[in-house]
Amino acid sequence: MEAWNMLRELSVASELPWCILDDFNDIVSLEEKRGGKQQPRRLMEGFWDAIMDYGLHDLGFTGDIFTWDRSRGTYKWVQERLDRGMATQQWMNMFLLAEVTVLEVTTSDHLPLMLQLHRKVFEKRRCRFKFENIWIGEREYRNIVQECWRQDGERDLMEKIMSCSLKLEEWGGGLIREMKVQIGKYRKEMQRYRSRRDTFEIQKYDAARWQFIRLLEKQEIFWRQRAKQFWLREGDRNSSFFHKYATTRKEHNKIKKLKDKHGEWKEENAEIQEVITKYFTELFSSVKDSMRLSPRIKFPVISDIQKEKLVTPIADEEVKAVVFAMHSDMVLIA
Repeated sequence: MEAWNMLRELSVASELPWCILDDFNDIVSLEEKRGGKQQPRRLMEGFWDAIMDYGLHDLGFTGDIFTWDRSRGTYKWVQERLDRGMATQQWMNMFLLAEVTVLEVTTSDHLPLMLQLHRKVFEKRRCRFKFENIWIGEREYRNIVQECWRQDGERDLMEKIMSCSLKLEEWGGGLIREMKVQIGKYRKEMQRYRSRRDTFEIQKYDAARWQFIRLLEKQEIFWRQRAKQFWLREGDRNSSFFHKYATTRKEHNKIKKLKDKHGEWKEENAEIQEVITKYFTELFSSVKDSMRLSPRIKFPVISDIQKEKLVTPIADEEVKAVVFAMHSDMVLIA
């Protein structure tokens, strides 16, 4: 009844298009419940009438039909579709590609819903080498490093590091892609066996759940490294925070548009590059010309003591002190 009252309040609050995703604690048909006592027909019909009266349509879903369960694996096991997404026809006309997905979690008796309004198109770009912390937990990681170090023989340090980074990138890039595939694989296995009541299939669900949790821990390390939030600890189940922070940080660091010297905004990548190139070309040209036209400019002269410090070789202890003072997730870029 609370869900019905909430829908009534929302429907009269505004005439704008709207949608809602929530735990309504009600079902509309017998197919949306398994186990336990049969839902009274008057409650199902009442909830359905409320949906129709307020001009709402079920958005459907992909994933498991049952979004809530209790007493899994016992004779009291109950499953219901208590969570759903609904919207007005006006809203559905605005977002024709909207899709509700039932996700998998291991920390709640409710499965969360994710609403996607449209699919985002990602632009591929070249990236420099990045060491991934999740590699450290893999057996192959140590073998690759040791093999690279032995095979490269008498090559200098930087050449060995370069060779090792190339092989790690080749191996590790596939590992990250495989991690995403495996997460999807075990999520589907959990969905497949979630409602099965055979003892063997319950064991299959538990095994998939264990693998799923292990992969989520890796995913947490992956996003934590990109979020640069060093004050948080691994194991705090902060994956969503790390992902959100890393995504926000990436968007913040991205140049989306620039204004040229004529005051016009440029948004295409080629135009942005042209604005940057022209700006610095003209800047350094003007500096060079001003220096040539101003022979009286006098630059500060360093002292002999300062000169001696500048040419003094850098000691190994100084390098070690700087490197060891850095956080483990920070990197040096040569």
